[in-house]
Amino acid sequence: MTIDVHPEFGVELVLATPYIYWLHKNDKLDKIICCKDMKPFYYFCDDIEEKYTERSIHNELAGLSTLPNSWLHHNSMANFGKDYGDLTEKEQVMANGTLDYSQWTPPPLKQRHKNDRFIFDKPIVVINNSFNIEAGSKPTRYFSIECLYEMFTYLTDYTIIYRRPTNKELPTIDQNEANTIGALGEIEDNVEGIGLINDYQLTEYFDHVILFDELHQKNGDLSYNEFQCMLYANCDKFISYVGGGGILSSYFGGTNIMWTSRGKEVRDGYLDKNSYYHKLSDCKVIPIFDKEKTYPHRIENYHELLETIRSEF
Repeated sequence: MTIDVHPEFGVELVLATPYIYWLHKNDKLDKIICCKDMKPFYYFCDDIEEKYTERSIHNELAGLSTLPNSWLHHNSMANFGKDYGDLTEKEQVMANGTLDYSQWTPPPLKQRHKNDRFIFDKPIVVINNSFNIEAGSKPTRYFSIECLYEMFTYLTDYTIIYRRPTNKELPTIDQNEANTIGALGEIEDNVEGIGLINDYQLTEYFDHVILFDELHQKNGDLSYNEFQCMLYANCDKFISYVGGGGILSSYFGGTNIMWTSRGKEVRDGYLDKNSYYHKLSDCKVIPIFDKEKTYPHRIENYHELLETIRSEF
């Protein structure tokens, strides 16, 4: 069988990649046609055509309609035999975030990419941040300067790798990421004794914090996704937002404290133990809910996230 897909990055890792690996394990996979630089996620396949230079947020255009799971947020038809709108309220809670796992086996990315290259004096914490247009709206799923300052100040027993893509460095991007470039300002705020500062500049004031992109530049022999997989494979502690960063981190075991503020993921039951987030690996996924109705009071809402980091890390 040939699989031809180019959806959003996180969507691909949830809907396509586990199905493709399932096909491989059952000797049914012939070829993969996918986006540029996806080989590190499909290391098990010899026939890969990295055809696409752009991703699509439209499911049918992205090739998802041919997969057993074609929608990220549930598969009510497979699990209940009826459309989501026909489910009872209790059934909807059970359906949220739950897929058909009968042909769904995530590849063991941590075991594959574990290495002796990215080893530091202290254990690694990867902090995933994002600042993108979300469904045509301004960003809400991001860590503020004050929140990052608290994280950096507390996590001194670790080497922090801080990742917040500008989208220009990514191998491929979707429409939302493309629309973000040049359309938004910075994650910035005033810091006492420093003045107005953005998140990248904030890292310069902490010796134990390393910018993801700067570390990649020092390892320029690796493609973006090779570097990403190797770095994450050597990490057991992640701080992420719900979405692409949280999905990727959940592939690599350890503990993933995942901040959840908006979207379908805030629905009851979505991040329960039967959710795909918990099944991507043996990762301990800890969701922290900060629901959309609490905005615009952003800073106060990181309290539970920070308390969880202090208790878990």
